[in-house]
Amino acid sequence: MARFGLVLRSVVLGLAAWVFALAFHSPAAAQDCGSDLQRLAKAREDQLVVINNIVRAAKGKQLDPALFCAKSQPLNAAENALIAYMEKNKDWCQVPDDAIAQLRANHAKSLAFSAKACSVAAKIEKMKKEAAQGGGGPSIQPLPTGPL
Repeated sequence: MARFGLVLRSVVLGLAAWVFALAFHSPAAAQDCGSDLQRLAKAREDQLVVINNIVRAAKGKQLDPALFCAKSQPLNAAENALIAYMEKNKDWCQVPDDAIAQLRANHAKSLAFSAKACSVAAKIEKMKKEAAQGGGGPSIQPLPTGPL
């Protein structure tokens, strides 16, 4: 899980460097494009910090799937917004294809991990409800009484 955070952090730093370079490359178009990309990348970075803090707080223990599921949704939305902007303005912003491809690949990993956490959280919630209704656990047959 720590590796997941490191990979995402390296992509964000690479993207931030690219956005910074773009802002000074072509003055008029890049200024708007650069500020938009910086804003979207910052939103994504803020959500990555939240996720990384959850991972650090677990200190090698199992993560709470319900918490991770809830906290990963804003990250997924921020990545969707960044990818959509980059694809829509690819030519105008001079976004390299490999930057979009790398972000898409990392986003796919984020979505997969989030989906697993949400699936586990849903199963745990279902088991809790069944247990509360008396439907949880195996049924116990009474032992026979009387002479054998």
